[in-house]
Amino acid sequence: MKAQWIDTVKNTRIPQLLPLVGLTPGRLGSFGPCPACSEERRSKGDRRGSCGVHADKRGWKCHRCNVKGDAVDLISWTHLGGSSRELTKEQWADLRDYCEKLGLSDATQRTAAPAVNSVNALLGRTRSRKPASPPAEPPQSSGGGGPFAWRDGLAEECAAALWKDRSSEVLQYLREGRKFTDETIKEWMLGVIMIRGEPWLTIPLRDESERVVNIRFRSVPPARKTYRVCPGRPLPLFGSHSLGNDLGGNVIICEGELDVIALWQYGLNSSVVSGTAGAGAWKDEWLDQLEPYSGFVLCYDNDEAGEAGAKAYAEKMGLDRCSRAVLPRKDAGECLQAGVPSESIVRVIDRAAPMFGVGFKKVSEYESDIETLVSNPDKLKGISTGSSKVDKCLGGLRPGLMILSGDTGHGKTTFATWMLWQQARTGVPVMVTSFEQRPVYSIQKLLRMQLGGDFTKVSVEDRAAAMGALGRLPIHVLDHYGQMSAVALMQAIRYAVRRLGVKVIMVDHLGFLLDSEGSDKVSQIESIIRALAITGYSLDCTIMLICHPKGLPQGQTRVTIHDLKGSSGIKQDASEVIIVERAPPKDKGKNKRQYPATWIHFDKIRSEFGIPGSKAFLAFGPFSCRYADTWEETPEGRSGALIVH
Repeated sequence: MKAQWIDTVKNTRIPQLLPLVGLTPGRLGSFGPCPACSEERRSKGDRRGSCGVHADKRGWKCHRCNVKGDAVDLISWTHLGGSSRELTKEQWADLRDYCEKLGLSDATQRTAAPAVNSVNALLGRTRSRKPASPPAEPPQSSGGGGPFAWRDGLAEECAAALWKDRSSEVLQYLREGRKFTDETIKEWMLGVIMIRGEPWLTIPLRDESERVVNIRFRSVPPARKTYRVCPGRPLPLFGSHSLGNDLGGNVIICEGELDVIALWQYGLNSSVVSGTAGAGAWKDEWLDQLEPYSGFVLCYDNDEAGEAGAKAYAEKMGLDRCSRAVLPRKDAGECLQAGVPSESIVRVIDRAAPMFGVGFKKVSEYESDIETLVSNPDKLKGISTGSSKVDKCLGGLRPGLMILSGDTGHGKTTFATWMLWQQARTGVPVMVTSFEQRPVYSIQKLLRMQLGGDFTKVSVEDRAAAMGALGRLPIHVLDHYGQMSAVALMQAIRYAVRRLGVKVIMVDHLGFLLDSEGSDKVSQIESIIRALAITGYSLDCTIMLICHPKGLPQGQTRVTIHDLKGSSGIKQDASEVIIVERAPPKDKGKNKRQYPATWIHFDKIRSEFGIPGSKAFLAFGPFSCRYADTWEETPEGRSGALIVH
């Protein structure tokens, strides 16, 4: 029978609980840091707290490590360092006392019913155990974080405690269970701490300068494998102090700390690292540390979770840079325990298979892919542009290269920027470049779109609110203007797609990618066009490249695909060629119109869902820089404005 006080605490609303347990509320019902993985933000591009609160305010979930629970779990993580489902009977008593101190339960309503019937029932053990000769227990911190709280000097004390009783259970586990030598144990400063009468292995976590900044606590057999860290402390990349200066070399990535230590004993003592938050969880700062290195050998576990973790890492860092090493046993630790010789380990790592391998399939094997596309129209037809007229002609934004052109002053950059803004509003990450002018000029267009008018005519507070709203959108601006090599641009695009999840990129414009000292401009253009097209397809993103036309022949009213520099390469490699043609207001004649508009011509459409040679007529709000299918849908039209020359 569940104790009444637990139900009382469970009904506590999470936002009311946050200040009591030292957590910080964030935007849009979020909070941080996560009491399990210590992450403060969801990602670089999403500044909300790592944890979200359920709609009923009585549940929470971390969007980085996927730990979730109710108010009882939140208190258990912050006070005792773990989920309430893993607490012993004594820890439940401690948790109840703590809830009473916080005023969340009433001490006068205590009943004799325990929170759990027994430790064995909760943890699934067949027998209880006590170490025959327990190691000395380092003194515990009285601050927040419970028994796993951080304290300066704790790692050193735990390491010393391991050697005070050489027959201790943890030392025996390291020597006989893990097959670590005493040299290895001392090199990594492994130790022991007693928590509620149970021994835990301690693994110091060092930063790049070798300072111990956190501790990884691991249960030892026969207890169920459980990990903890000191709440609220930094979580460094394990082994980062071993990263070498050879950026052209490979870094070996393991799934856990004990695997790194096992490979060290095998003689691989340089550039071997692992995360400290599970196989699939990689903090942005860890990826930033590893980004400069040219290659990675992934020694993840040979199981389903390991495969998923390796794939997730490779997608972040680039399949072309990653190789998969399949060890003779599940992981490096088991190889060491089984006595696999070091020559075998080195050979497997040296012969790691690239993860971008090419294979062959029968047509019938693609049946599930076809059904997936049918069930996901955005992938089949493309992402909606935000205009039904444009979608009808284009079919939607699809991976590949889109060329945008038009005569000078006809709004090709504004149209491209509007398309990016529309995507960002629906949650699609986008990348903005502005080579011809400083990026702040692109920001001005975005600010007009966000405000729906002239940003100089509103208050400072309104501008700040609009800038804040833009900052919350997944818009990533490449902070560079002027000439840029095509190679540097490709690197920036690959990084943005891998690390920021970008799906649509605007490149403004082609002329700034050309080598001014090169003589054959046509060959340069064709080479860049092909490279961008291949990049778009391979990275599953849409690249919108703005191109300036050659001079129009006499009597020709608009730019066409034939008027573009390097048009032969564009015709061959671009997925779409779109021409923007301004249509000013007309106060005279048969088709009078009192507002500005734009013709969008679709000279080339590769998608079978688009219409090559079609065109769309869009209203254009000159103050808001927004396009719409009708004038009434623009901010200017909704306000009743009529703009006539």
